Amino acid sequence: MIERWLFGAEDERRLVAVQVGLVALVGLRVALGPYAQLAGQPDALFRPVWFLRGLGGMPPLAVIVSLQVAGTLAALAAPARRDRWRQVGLVAAWLSLLVLAGLRASRGKVLHNDVLLLLVCVPFLATVARRRSGWQLRTAMVVVAGAYFFAGFHKLRLSGLGWVTSDNVQNVLTVASRSGRVRFPEVAELVAGNAAACKLLGAAILALEVTFPVVLWRAGARPYYAATAALFHAGTWLLLGIDYWLWAAVTPLVLVGWGAGRPRRRHLGRPVPGRARPPAPAVPAGTPAAPATG
Repeated sequence: MIERWLFGAEDERRLVAVQVGLVALVGLRVALGPYAQLAGQPDALFRPVWFLRGLGGMPPLAVIVSLQVAGTLAALAAPARRDRWRQVGLVAAWLSLLVLAGLRASRGKVLHNDVLLLLVCVPFLATVARRRSGWQLRTAMVVVAGAYFFAGFHKLRLSGLGWVTSDNVQNVLTVASRSGRVRFPEVAELVAGNAAACKLLGAAILALEVTFPVVLWRAGARPYYAATAALFHAGTWLLLGIDYWLWAAVTPLVLVGWGAGRPRRRHLGRPVPGRARPPAPAVPAGTPAAPATG
């Protein structure tokens, strides 16, 4: 059953739409991400992630900007109607983002802003999106569902229900409102001043995360979870000043059926293109011919 779901046929137009969307998101992230700020970091503070251990320090600004330019051009040069070129553009842009995100995570703290986009792209790097290649999109769904689920699972594992019932969310909002990174600190202070609202907010976040795998077998729930996740990340930016816009973009892209076409309706009296007209019914022997008119 799982194998049939994972490898079942998928609308090719939807696969192409998702791949084009991923190329666009990777290009935007490479072009607009805060990677130029990394240049000039002292080598003593450089803690490279595992695939960058060959570097002795943070690369100079020219190298970082070159990676951004190369990744952006690769994304722009991937035409939507050429399967192979689109795939090559995605691979080149993805590699640029992988290095840039790795450099950003090499400062002693692993950041998760780019992780979901990087992982979701992996199934689309291997083969061109074609009909009967539904495993690419469904593997991406598993990645998205797993990312949210394990975020909630670790909250429960480390804090239990106290993550919701304690003053945890209230304290986080209070600190964020005074951090200087929140654009509207008065909103965060207003929510933090209401203990019941903070507990309700925490319960909603935890419920969203731990139930997210529902999208894997309930197609009708996918748009609702995608919209709720987008609102969740918008609220995270508003109340905490933490920017997870990539997650808010990747989740609807993968879960909602963008590009999927509707079956064509057959019009009465018109033959369907590509199909032969059905033969006329046979006339029984001895039936008089219709009289000629006018």
